[in-house]
Amino acid sequence: MDWYLLGLIVGLAYHCYTDVSYLLLYDSTNILLALLGLGRAWQLGFVSEAGQGAVALGIMMLIIYCVSCGGMGEGDVKLAAVLGLWLGVEQGILCLLLAFVSGALCGCILVVLHYKNSKQALPFGPYLAMSAIICYVYGEALLCWYGHFLH
Repeated sequence: MDWYLLGLIVGLAYHCYTDVSYLLLYDSTNILLALLGLGRAWQLGFVSEAGQGAVALGIMMLIIYCVSCGGMGEGDVKLAAVLGLWLGVEQGILCLLLAFVSGALCGCILVVLHYKNSKQALPFGPYLAMSAIICYVYGEALLCWYGHFLH
């Protein structure tokens, strides 16, 4: 059993609940996930890669946050940096790509079906969480699969 994965799932499930219910991603949950991610990185010997992932994803999401003029929340930026600790740069970028594509598709479907209008907030945390779990489990395989198209 991958206890780290279990901890990641529990923390991200709580984030999904709070984001859907209150549009909030709590710092305390991010701190716990960050500590667990750092512990995992230290145990597996890739602290440097984890730090690079946190910085890269944090900067990317901070830029999006600044450009979006309130369309993206601060919690999403912090969560992305935490996920960078878990995934590193390459899988972290894949995580963001999957989150944005799945969030956009679901958002469009909700608007077309009149469950939401284009002005209503759509919590982004669940898309980050789902994408993070996919990348944690299948990230290397997905990157290899995608790499075949580049050759």
